[in-house]
Amino acid sequence: MAGPAVTRARRRAAPLVLGAIGILGCAGLVLAFTYRHNVRLDLTPGRSYTLSSHAKKILDGLDRDVRVTAFVRSADPRTPTMKDLLWRVGARTPRVTYEFVDLNRSPARARQYGIERYGALAVESGGRRRDIASPSEGSLMSAILGVTRGRERIVYFVTDHGERAPGNSDRKSGYSTAARMLEEELFKVRELSLVGKGGVPPDASVVVVAGPRKDYLADEIASLEAYVARGGDLLLLLDPESPSSIAALAGRYGIVALDEVVVDPERRLAAGEGVTLLVSGLEPSFLVSGTLEAPPVFSYARSLRLDPLPGAAPTAFLKTSGASYTIAPGPVAGGQPIGPAGSRTVGAAVVVAAPAAERAPGRLIVYGDADFAANGVIDYLGNKDLLVNSVNWLVRDDSLIAARAQQKEVGREQFFVTQAQGAMAFWLAAVVQPAIFMALGVGIFLRRRLA
Repeated sequence: MAGPAVTRARRRAAPLVLGAIGILGCAGLVLAFTYRHNVRLDLTPGRSYTLSSHAKKILDGLDRDVRVTAFVRSADPRTPTMKDLLWRVGARTPRVTYEFVDLNRSPARARQYGIERYGALAVESGGRRRDIASPSEGSLMSAILGVTRGRERIVYFVTDHGERAPGNSDRKSGYSTAARMLEEELFKVRELSLVGKGGVPPDASVVVVAGPRKDYLADEIASLEAYVARGGDLLLLLDPESPSSIAALAGRYGIVALDEVVVDPERRLAAGEGVTLLVSGLEPSFLVSGTLEAPPVFSYARSLRLDPLPGAAPTAFLKTSGASYTIAPGPVAGGQPIGPAGSRTVGAAVVVAAPAAERAPGRLIVYGDADFAANGVIDYLGNKDLLVNSVNWLVRDDSLIAARAQQKEVGREQFFVTQAQGAMAFWLAAVVQPAIFMALGVGIFLRRRLA
């Protein structure tokens, strides 16, 4: 009698074993598929675990292999963040491979690279190498650019007229942070004096005039005009206080800097002064503004008027809202409107036809504000991208025009609310919501009383 029972048990066990093997096989296939085709849903407010558009553009455009060696220790709290960053980069492109080396377990390997501190990265490609002491997405992308591109591009900041200087670290007037951001994009930043007969050096990729306070000499203006005529690229950041001589230079290319200050009651920052505003009118068809993921913040900006000229057809790509009006430069409080309400242009670009056919046309971008690139505010919203993308557009490097990762500081979040949004939040939270609950309460009370 035991023989048939054992046979039946074996017959029942066979499907169970096969089914278990099939389930394990399916689970293994699912794990393998998810490992090779990982899909992540980043719900953090600042998309902290998602590569920026700028990083994706750089990685997608790689034409050579890059190897990253990370020197870590298991107890370092920065290690998980570094691993996640490198995983995201490696998942984006097979061109980038990475390896983690424990600095304590492999001291000879660390000495070979000359690495002595935890958390350092060595980025290598084609015999070139760059080391990173404090890895972040921005510094890693800068290192990848450094080992895969060999071009030297020089940005000159004009001095001697009270301009914002790249060596100045002052929070309100300095441009040292802007210089560092340009250097991360493989630009060399230098200062330039136009006094004398030297003019603009022939190795200049871009010349920046940032918020001058003193008039330019006729010879200096002539040097800038000659530079543009030979295909040079010029970036003018003109505050309302900028002198008429440099404003007239922009007018020669069809961009007239008006002697007035823009006020935007709809896009002003909540509880802030009226002349500090979010520039919401971003032209999507223009590469610089169309790639911004957040509007820039301008403060005390002058408006621009476009007057197309033969060989120069300007494009307005930054505009304020239709409720904007202008006031005369001077004290901000109590300024009376000097023109009708309407959208105002605060950013424009023009391609200048070269007089000689064999020369490339020059490019010019004019902004009605220089404060947006100062050290204290360049990390706000779209300010950093606006400046760096402008320089990349001027040098015709479209591959680097994109939105970059936002830099966050502990204890300070970049949260901006306009006056209109603040008023809406007040009415919803302080009036509408209590009124709804009160109406519901009164309705319930009356229903019970009448029941």
